[in-house]
Amino acid sequence: MITKNDYFEQMIETASAHNKAAAVRRKQREAMINTDDWDGVRAFDEREKKEFPYPFTSGANKALAEYDRNLQNGTDAFEISELPWDYELADFIDTLRKAGIATAVVTDHSTGLMDGIYGMNSLGCRMNGLKTITRSDDHRFGSKEPERRKGIEFKL
Repeated sequence: MITKNDYFEQMIETASAHNKAAAVRRKQREAMINTDDWDGVRAFDEREKKEFPYPFTSGANKALAEYDRNLQNGTDAFEISELPWDYELADFIDTLRKAGIATAVVTDHSTGLMDGIYGMNSLGCRMNGLKTITRSDDHRFGSKEPERRKGIEFKL
């Protein structure tokens, strides 16, 4: 069963702190809007982009989302149920590696699956073979039984 991962938990803390600080700053922006200070709003928006960018790439965020989904589903191996877009794949795999994920099972059924498999291969990931994972906390409507998902295991 997948357990809490320190790297991903630190990412959650970092994102949470960023979002809390951004919420405080957005109140300043709202005050400018309320006083029709549109030059201030434009300057605020530019400063936000330059000084307070989101701390993670979209690929890293997708890795974090997969981690969260694994915890929710109670998987017995790290499952990648949705491969990211090709331009996000390198950051996605890098994040999994930084988190210490050594193997992952791709259960994605999307039309981009082949592109994802070839992309993972180009990033040094190697197929170990077919593997079925079990989700202990199945969220299918009306089911009480664990769900089994067919996939391909990769060594990252």
